[in-house]
Amino acid sequence: MINRYAKIEDTIVTNVVLSDDSFVSNLDGSYIKITEQTRNAEVGFTYNESKGYFIGVSPWPSWILDENDIWVSPVGPKPEGLYRWDEENNEWKLSTPIISEE
Repeated sequence: MINRYAKIEDTIVTNVVLSDDSFVSNLDGSYIKITEQTRNAEVGFTYNESKGYFIGVSPWPSWILDENDIWVSPVGPKPEGLYRWDEENNEWKLSTPIISEE
């Protein structure tokens, strides 16, 4: 059976491969099988060995990890509607749709 594996170097995911268990066991380095319990993994993610899961890359420098190791804005969740994060002002801004007049 083919599975997804994350190659880990110093807790950082450096590669993600599709392979079967027997092939990965013969590769050099440390590989972690990506499962529902380990969460998703992409290059740049961190593997928390004590918790047994991957933590994504922060989408913005000001964001913080919550108690579940999920990145959240410092001012709370995104409001309903078309909002975008404004890192310079650390706030959610309402996005204005661009309407083309043709």
